[in-house]
Amino acid sequence: MKYSAGIVSKSFWFLESRKTARYILEGLKRQDIIELAVKENIYQVESEYRARRMASSIYQRLKSLPEDVLKLLVEADSETSRIIVLISIMKTDRLFFEFMHEVFRTKIIMGDHILEDRDLNIFFEEKRMQSATVDKWVDSTIKRLKSEYIRMLREAGLLRDKGDRREILKPFIDLAAEKRLMKEDMAPYFSTLTGRL
Repeated sequence: MKYSAGIVSKSFWFLESRKTARYILEGLKRQDIIELAVKENIYQVESEYRARRMASSIYQRLKSLPEDVLKLLVEADSETSRIIVLISIMKTDRLFFEFMHEVFRTKIIMGDHILEDRDLNIFFEEKRMQSATVDKWVDSTIKRLKSEYIRMLREAGLLRDKGDRREILKPFIDLAAEKRLMKEDMAPYFSTLTGRL
């Protein structure tokens, strides 16, 4: 999977992802969901272009998940479902996964529960040195990516503002949901989010 800055034009789309997961479990394909998005405006957006783009992006994320994890997304409590949406983003965006693994996971393991601007700055500087693709991105793109990563973590329930600091919150996933995730080979994503091996 190549590095991409495409996440800046997308959102977390929690409720929309749950709705789309139900459609996928009912057997609807990408084109069916796009048609629903356009004709019935299932995502409540203002333009046909936006509806098509959302449907396609959400479908792509969710199709990266095994069926049993899709069921868990639909059935689980809001906190667990948000984590599953975040996992779908990690599975379809290499750079975001690396950020989560290299920065978020390390902070959880080290017991450092503050995400600072310098953590993001160091991560992107290292990626610029490692990748010609990232190195070509203009500063405004990098700035938007940093903002988007912070927003994704907030919407997933893994980051909250505490005064002028951003506090990292370790996710709580109940044992039954954890077992289902492990059974479906989600261990790399689970350990990234929890710091557990």
